[in-house]
Amino acid sequence: MFKRLLIVFLGLMIAFLVQSATAADPKWQEKQTALFEQIGLKPGDIIDKADWEKVDGLLPTSIMNWLKRGDIGMKIAELKYDVSHDDEWINAGPKNAGKFKLDEKKNILEAAAGKPPLWVFGIPFPNVDIKNDPDGAAKFMYNQLVSVRRVGSCKQMFTVDWIGPSGFERNIVGSWTRYYYWARPDGPRPNPSKHRYMDKLYVYEPYDVAGISQLTWRKLDGTADDMYAYIPTIRRVKRMSGANRSDPYMGTDYCIDDGDGWSGLTNSMKWRFVKESKGLQCNIEWAAEHTNKMRRLPNGTWRTPADEIAVIWGWEVEGTKVALWAPVNVVWVPRNFVVVEAIPLDPYYNYGKLVYWIDRDTYWITYKIIWDRAMEYWKTIMFFPRCFEWADKKGVQCGASGYVCFDEKTKHATQGVTGGRRHGRDIYVEFANPKINRRYFTVERLRTASK
Repeated sequence: MFKRLLIVFLGLMIAFLVQSATAADPKWQEKQTALFEQIGLKPGDIIDKADWEKVDGLLPTSIMNWLKRGDIGMKIAELKYDVSHDDEWINAGPKNAGKFKLDEKKNILEAAAGKPPLWVFGIPFPNVDIKNDPDGAAKFMYNQLVSVRRVGSCKQMFTVDWIGPSGFERNIVGSWTRYYYWARPDGPRPNPSKHRYMDKLYVYEPYDVAGISQLTWRKLDGTADDMYAYIPTIRRVKRMSGANRSDPYMGTDYCIDDGDGWSGLTNSMKWRFVKESKGLQCNIEWAAEHTNKMRRLPNGTWRTPADEIAVIWGWEVEGTKVALWAPVNVVWVPRNFVVVEAIPLDPYYNYGKLVYWIDRDTYWITYKIIWDRAMEYWKTIMFFPRCFEWADKKGVQCGASGYVCFDEKTKHATQGVTGGRRHGRDIYVEFANPKINRRYFTVERLRTASK
């Protein structure tokens, strides 16, 4: 009898220790319950256009309009786990207090040396007063930049679908590969060219665009990116202007700077704090119930699991009652948001104003609302987060489950998927692949990418 009780006790202790190792916020469930009480909703509630007033104020106006029109429906749910970063990352932020500042162009500098930092680990501005500091919103966005890109290197497979009024039109399959210098889990790396990161976009299919690739070098000094593109039809690499990041990507409804919500230069915008707000975040149902436990490959690469469920869209469901571009297998969970506004400093940037709803705790950009240069509302992008676990790390990182961009003027949508299986391919995300090194991001390698 004693032996049996001992086994049960040890089992409970092991379960407690495992939970303690992965859950950085022991009160996350209490906080989530309190949020439900504050917004007057509960898990399992179904919201449609007939009772939109139940969620009034919990969403951007553009998404409220989707609900009122019946373009989307809403199933309220709870997160089944703590989405906080691991303790190593959380504890690194406070150590950065006073280490960094912004220069007159709002580029980040080391406070003591007055130079752009070669290395940042943990959020750079842990004590930012976003409401009262004139640079508070810009500092918050530097925190956001670092927090969701702490994976060292990352390869995201993706599919992009064009959705018109009649449904599916076409798609492309590609990959987005990055090598980060800041926030690397394996520590600082030699950086003689003084880059913040380097990335490469590559298109695999369909045949008419296969082989198109683009290389970007993001510089520490905050000046415009160095960009190159390989065009298979002419078998040449062309240098591109770093100012064209707001042009439509491959004819879609979004641009390169829309990647992960915001992939542009932080100091290329004038940032302004708008408000803090309770709201609802859209998640793939599978991702709301499971962390994305990455598996380790023999070469040390961490890859997303094969059993991840991809987003399903309205056009894929016979007799759907929502818009053809709307996500179907999603739930909406209560979260705390910081809302910020960005105005481009470049008069030729295609967007006139951008408003972001950013998860206060994870720094995940959930909604991006876009106005054109005439300051007329144009389109909204909704991103679906997912929380990764790899090595001894944890957190919501680059590589959303997917996103949808709906252009209100053309009534056209672009859908992106970066998880599960789509169009006959495994759409995976990889962290820390040893083949992704600095030599991978050269113009010479770009020339040979399609050969």
